[in-house]
Amino acid sequence: TLTATATDTDGTVAKVEFYNGATLIGTATAAPYTATWSSISAGSYQITAQATDNLGGITTSTPVTVTVDTPPSITLTTPTSGTVLAGPTNVTLTADASDTDGTITQVTFLQNGSPIGTVTTAPYSLTWNAAPGSYQLTANATDNLGITSTSAPITLTVIANSAPTISPTRP
Repeated sequence: TLTATATDTDGTVAKVEFYNGATLIGTATAAPYTATWSSISAGSYQITAQATDNLGGITTSTPVTVTVDTPPSITLTTPTSGTVLAGPTNVTLTADASDTDGTITQVTFLQNGSPIGTVTTAPYSLTWNAAPGSYQLTANATDNLGITSTSAPITLTVIANSAPTISPTRP
């Protein structure tokens, strides 16, 4: 949503037009002066508002730079969903993360919504000491503009590892 404030000391504001460069985005004829800009591709844009008063006078605002960022993508690759391990045990968590219009600044691994650890360089991997229990694991990727995406969740079950028992037998 784009918003502008416009006033006219010797008349009224007839309309406010919003532009991306020379391309009209939308027109508002009453305060509050707003327009909705949708289906925007990633990139940087110069946005201006142009107010026209009741006598045809026109004033254009100073351009404002708007940057549209594509969120990063992330997939938790190991362990695979449904894995069952005996434990407590060390589990290697690995994620693939990428950003088409920037860089990944960090990947945070989470178990049941709580952070386990953060990695700032590829490959995005860490070792977690998992106690017996059932876990939902996810990973968050954050890009250079601070936009974060979350992977699809996977499930992991760690069962208590108990020593085998031996019963003596009689010959």
